[in-house]
Amino acid sequence: MTDAVRREDASLALFPYLILGFFLLVLALAARAPAAFLQKALPASLPVQVSAWGGTVWQGQAAMVQGANNAFVDWRVQPAKLLTGRLVALLHAQGALQLDGVLELGLGRWKLDGMQGEIPVAMVQQMLPSGWSLPGAVRAENLVLARAGYGQGAWLAAGGQLYWSGGPMQYSVNGQAQGATLPPLVVTVRLDGETLVLALNEAQGSLGLATVRLTPDGQLETQLRERLLRYSPGYRGSGSDPDAVVVTARQAL
Repeated sequence: MTDAVRREDASLALFPYLILGFFLLVLALAARAPAAFLQKALPASLPVQVSAWGGTVWQGQAAMVQGANNAFVDWRVQPAKLLTGRLVALLHAQGALQLDGVLELGLGRWKLDGMQGEIPVAMVQQMLPSGWSLPGAVRAENLVLARAGYGQGAWLAAGGQLYWSGGPMQYSVNGQAQGATLPPLVVTVRLDGETLVLALNEAQGSLGLATVRLTPDGQLETQLRERLLRYSPGYRGSGSDPDAVVVTARQAL
């Protein structure tokens, strides 16, 4: 074996260690990078304003503002998960948003997993049809949402429940604003193929009120049942089946 061949074999043997060293160097730099570096990675369509960055990319905090809602979020990245090609961080929020859970970011996909706590309705407004308004906050239990893409894209996973204590609600029927005073509600989140489905039911008895479907292409389809419309003071229904779907609407987000 010639000296040139020996040198080439030695270089090939060192190559995996060079790659590992480069990877560890990148991790070390990322661990010391200021948290504000993440500002450039946020989608332009994000419905909240993020400021007051502190700490590092590895472990930091930031302030979130949407209208009158202010929250403070801190995170801690799990280094071992980077070896799987995913950025996984433990989240804790306080203020108007009181939430704990896990955020996963991958190549062209994201996931919120095991989310627990209080969410102002204004922060989930994009998941509701136009003209809908619920005052106050909803309580999330084991909420899971995953999607391919940061604007449109197939929904990959969904689960958990959202609870609302009840009260006056605004919604739209055929472009006409309507109001109703509702009992406590539970919203069950689930996946139907690649479509996200929100089923609104009365908390007591699980009686259906409405179903909202968000498709991969950003279309929002709403189905209202007779039972929901009966809560409107001026509604005069002709049907006797409270589970009958009496209004169906479709719109783009």
